[in-house]
Amino acid sequence: SPVQADSSDLKIRTVDIASTQVEGGRGAALAILKDGALLLAGGERGDTLFQYRNDELVSAGKILQQSERIRDSRFGPTDIGILSETSKRAQLLISYPQLDQKRNCVRLVVFRYTLNRADLALTKNERWFQGKPCVPLGAVQHAAGRIEVIDSKSAYLTTGDLGSRRIDDRTFRQWLGGVFVITAKKVSQISSGHRNPQGILLSGSELYISEHGPRGGDELNLITRGQDYGWPAVSYGDPYSSGDYVKPGVTGSHEGFTKPLTYWVPSVAPTELVQLPKSWGAWSSQIVMGTLREESLIFIQLTNRTTVGQITEVNVGERIRDLEISKDGHMIATTDGGKLLVITPA
Repeated sequence: SPVQADSSDLKIRTVDIASTQVEGGRGAALAILKDGALLLAGGERGDTLFQYRNDELVSAGKILQQSERIRDSRFGPTDIGILSETSKRAQLLISYPQLDQKRNCVRLVVFRYTLNRADLALTKNERWFQGKPCVPLGAVQHAAGRIEVIDSKSAYLTTGDLGSRRIDDRTFRQWLGGVFVITAKKVSQISSGHRNPQGILLSGSELYISEHGPRGGDELNLITRGQDYGWPAVSYGDPYSSGDYVKPGVTGSHEGFTKPLTYWVPSVAPTELVQLPKSWGAWSSQIVMGTLREESLIFIQLTNRTTVGQITEVNVGERIRDLEISKDGHMIATTDGGKLLVITPA
């Protein structure tokens, strides 16, 4: 069980960024440019990119059309990746669940955008990813859509099961519940059997993800190419009820599938992962995982690439939606309460 630590171990500055919050209470997606400017994707209608710089929050253009969503907090940007940047422009990847109105279904998409730094004009360029299959709208949840940039021409991407009742049908599943490498021209699947991976971290050559279990069974996984991580065949969690969209085949076990490095029962509802820099002293190199349900930051010590050491949970009283590390080593979080947290060691 994790060590409980007091938030006095951290210094937290809070900034009100309520205008970036998606209607219904979803915090903004976050990325940080080299000059320290924050990019925030969200807004009441779930369609706006903002820049926060020098204590000023300004709108920077539209990410998507309202015809691509319904008024629901689940239809908001899920992540931002920065492919490359100069003083004049930045090349971005932004993911979001997209509504297909004609077929009344939803899928995860990723587009490349160009942000002009001078006037903050945002141009939508080519599509890098379009999930399949398109899932009936009544089921939509678990979009995932976390992005970890590899280089200026490629990135890792997570997809969730979108709440599909047919996720246990391997033929139907296709790209639901996976980890991928995406480029402008190609999509390559690395792993499968994921439920809702809302955190991703590339540490050296190792790729880690965090994902939600059904009721408990939240996981931290080290991704190995070609492996199946078990959902929905197995889970350390439990089904919600007889009316849940899909029940895991076997609970309390991961037998026959790749096991997580660690897991949480009951659920903590994990979100993004970051790794702390040397400026964090005794905390340095630890992985930090945001949580929704626990309103905590969970500090995870890795004794080696596959072994988890001490886990420390620090309650911050906010549902953490996204996390990044700034150039000066601060941990920056967005919350479902419409706040920005700037976090440093106490």
